[in-house]
Amino acid sequence: MSTGTMERPLHIVQVVHTLEVGGTERVVQTLVRHFNSDGFRTSVCCLDGLGEYGRQLQQEGVTVNVLGRRPGIDVALVPRLRRLYQELSADVVHAHQYTPYFYAAAACLMTPLKVWFTEHGRHQPERLRLKRAVCNQLLRAATAGYTAVSEFTRESLTAFERIPRSRIRLIYNGIDPDGDSPSQAAVPTLRSELGLAPHTKVILSVGRMDRIKDFATLVRAVGQLTPHVPDVALLVAGDGDRAYLAELRALAADLGMNGRVRFLGSRSDVSGLLALCDVFTLTSLTEAASMTILEAMRAGRPVVATDVGGNRELVAAGATGLLVPAGDSRAVAGALRHLLTHPDEAARMGQAGRQDVAARFSLERAFADYRRLYRDTVNR
Repeated sequence: MSTGTMERPLHIVQVVHTLEVGGTERVVQTLVRHFNSDGFRTSVCCLDGLGEYGRQLQQEGVTVNVLGRRPGIDVALVPRLRRLYQELSADVVHAHQYTPYFYAAAACLMTPLKVWFTEHGRHQPERLRLKRAVCNQLLRAATAGYTAVSEFTRESLTAFERIPRSRIRLIYNGIDPDGDSPSQAAVPTLRSELGLAPHTKVILSVGRMDRIKDFATLVRAVGQLTPHVPDVALLVAGDGDRAYLAELRALAADLGMNGRVRFLGSRSDVSGLLALCDVFTLTSLTEAASMTILEAMRAGRPVVATDVGGNRELVAAGATGLLVPAGDSRAVAGALRHLLTHPDEAARMGQAGRQDVAARFSLERAFADYRRLYRDTVNR
């Protein structure tokens, strides 16, 4: 197994659950694409399945291995990963989320190879699990360090995983301030395709169909909003739990909102939807560092988000958007009403969000942090 030198590209192996469409997966895809030049090359190991982003990377010539993890603790996965590291001549392993970290680090034990663990999000409710905390201490022998995508995530790793805070680096997700900019020229056509009148106010939310996203609170909020802003539509983009989607459709029907709430499924034109909308909304019960919030800010859209997790680190309350309590449909409705009826203030927040993305959440800053991390690991 190689320990890596600067005479050849450093080989980074990214270990993930899968590369289905999602925020964490998009971050990994972006890292893979960037770190295949300038002294680096990158491969991917998907423990569970390939996914759409994985297929895209394979088409671009990136090596993506799928191991087909079995239910429960798949002990056989550890030697398989170790052999894969050897076959790839890996220099650094970078695991995303806890389960990939567990297997990736276990495979590095008793070898010179080290793994970085990036925590992207946390499940609710949080609790300390003693067996896992003890296991984490054992895996530290194979761990170069840890990164968190928000201060909230770093504090969670310390409190619930018993990882020393001093070993956790904070690296916010990055986004290209000028990339994939929404085109206003396409808005009339998109409005027509979606059956929206030119004067209809549009609220947009993007995320996987998962109860943790709490779209039900958003649907109820729009129902409470309509007496004050009658001509309004809610667009929700994202795939996932079909049973949850059916519940949301039924809720919209019960509230008489069938014509106002549109569930669009997975979309490849999110930038167009952002150009179309007046306000972007995220009512999750927990978030670490939402890429969709950053995309909305880059598009110059004011954000209404729940005051949970890392949202308060991305959204400057009163400056780039409004923060509301989780699960409070009345508070969400009030925030939406304020922004939709005060367009000048909403526009100022949107512009401030664009500036904040460029100043604090640029993709190049994130790349520089990870570049330093990878090289420091090999040099040590």
